Amino acid sequence: MKCSRYPASFAIIVVSLLLGSPVASGTVAAASPVGAGIAPDRSIVIAASAATYPTMKAEIIRSGARIVLELPATNAIVIAAGSPNATVAALAASPSVMGIGADKVRRIVPPEMAGTQPLATPRGAALQPSVPAWRRLPDPAFSMPGLMWNIDRINAPAAWSRTIGRPNVLVGVADTGVDYTHSELASQVVDVAVFTDPTLCKENTGYSDADLAAMYGGPTDTDWNGHGSWIGGNIAAAADGVGVNGIAPGVKLVALKIAEWCGYTYDSSILGAFEYAADHGVNIVSISFGGYADRANPDEELLYQQYVSMVAYARSRGTVIVASAGNEHARIGVGGLVLSHGTLTNPGGSVTDLYGLYEVPGGLPGVVDVSATGNVVEAPSASCPAGTADNYNATCKPSSDLHRPYGVGRRNALAYYSNYGPRIDIAAPGGARKFNLPGADRGGTGGWPVTSADGTTAYESFSTTSNWAMSIPCYFDLPGFYPGECYSTIQGTSMAAPEVSGVLALIASAKPAIAHNPAALVAAMKLSATRLWGNNPTPPLSATDTSPGDLTGVPCPTGYCHLGGSPIPDAEAYGAGLVNAAPNLR
Repeated sequence: MKCSRYPASFAIIVVSLLLGSPVASGTVAAASPVGAGIAPDRSIVIAASAATYPTMKAEIIRSGARIVLELPATNAIVIAAGSPNATVAALAASPSVMGIGADKVRRIVPPEMAGTQPLATPRGAALQPSVPAWRRLPDPAFSMPGLMWNIDRINAPAAWSRTIGRPNVLVGVADTGVDYTHSELASQVVDVAVFTDPTLCKENTGYSDADLAAMYGGPTDTDWNGHGSWIGGNIAAAADGVGVNGIAPGVKLVALKIAEWCGYTYDSSILGAFEYAADHGVNIVSISFGGYADRANPDEELLYQQYVSMVAYARSRGTVIVASAGNEHARIGVGGLVLSHGTLTNPGGSVTDLYGLYEVPGGLPGVVDVSATGNVVEAPSASCPAGTADNYNATCKPSSDLHRPYGVGRRNALAYYSNYGPRIDIAAPGGARKFNLPGADRGGTGGWPVTSADGTTAYESFSTTSNWAMSIPCYFDLPGFYPGECYSTIQGTSMAAPEVSGVLALIASAKPAIAHNPAALVAAMKLSATRLWGNNPTPPLSATDTSPGDLTGVPCPTGYCHLGGSPIPDAEAYGAGLVNAAPNLR
């Protein structure tokens, strides 16, 4: 396997991991403050032009600052300075420099998902069965009723008679890594490019990925979180007659590792991943990270414009970027502008107001911004057997609860956490709790294998995860799967973005003439999307419902804990519609 690396002390930002976890809250934290113990002493320096770039670089070297990354596509250099204030002031005064701004550190995994020490001992890829040399589709997971609803819902199996993808089509997974030791992914990952700074996890949790590798014997550059391996498996898990296969199992994956296990990174890490993908012939980049920029802040405006320039560069090189819309249940407008107040809040918690900020990277011009839909909204019950309604994985919801499911029996409703708005390009299955309500409102189980109460039906979405995962739950020893290896059921707009990336990969495979034409690929995908007009029952967040959570009884004095009001318009819930693999290949 080829491995591309940047300097070990690499510095770079983000904002919020767009993952809906099966934890108590059922929500995802928005952008959070700089992590404790991390000094944001790195800056992005922008040259006045390509012609002044060499002069600027020479000035940086003379200043004594350390260059940690060059981004020539946008005439930028990322530096770490021993005396940052003096260095920044000197460089800012140079005529070769157009601008300079802080490369801030943010936490991108909610506290529930990343502790201060490893959460569990991972399972190695041992006891693998003999895999048949011949391949068949679909793999055994598809024979388990209700499990692979998300891939069935987008008609991927119908597309496989035309193509399962071509190996010269590359999909980049910009995430926590992809576990290339997992038997479902070992044959699929053809390149690993690392953009992480190991000090970020080390200084905030006590463990870096290298520490975990030394403790458990796995590779440092694998996925020690689990999130990225879920994404990679959903796109391209192998069609090998075992376990599960992805939407486009014939394509290959490039692991763009932008964060270590605890979920800290920098903006320039994402920018570096985008540039790498564009320069290495990657057709599609799937990114399920994101956050929000305050463009009134000069540093963040500079970063926003860097993103705009890098996305334009990627598209000019034939790379389309697909991003999760976000899990705050906020309304997103042109350029990523947040048009609504408040974000999905746990009762008793404080409200984060994103109004007037800009969603990055999903809202950027040229990025495909993806909202998430659920499986089916189940009905409450007049009575619930003991033990079925008193926890966050409730399989029964009493009809006496104040907060009722919206659109009972409806399939493909906007997920209760998903962002929406006029900026949404397209929707895809991201999964949701059984009753499509937040956990504190007894939103319901994620489905099998969390619980077998509904047979093998999943309400959240099922895929691989890393054999070394420290944050994503690992289910193993499932019938027909690789013994001792990890799979998981989770939810989020994180899970929706790779659905779209996988479909784009199938289109690029079936239509090689447009494989490196982002505009044509996206147009073909949108044209054949399943129109869901008149379908969405999910309302926005209620600013006025201050009632307690049905399950917890904890008050919500702030509002924004519950859904309420008129349904979100279909065009804002779904964009062009629900992504549909089959018609694109005709």
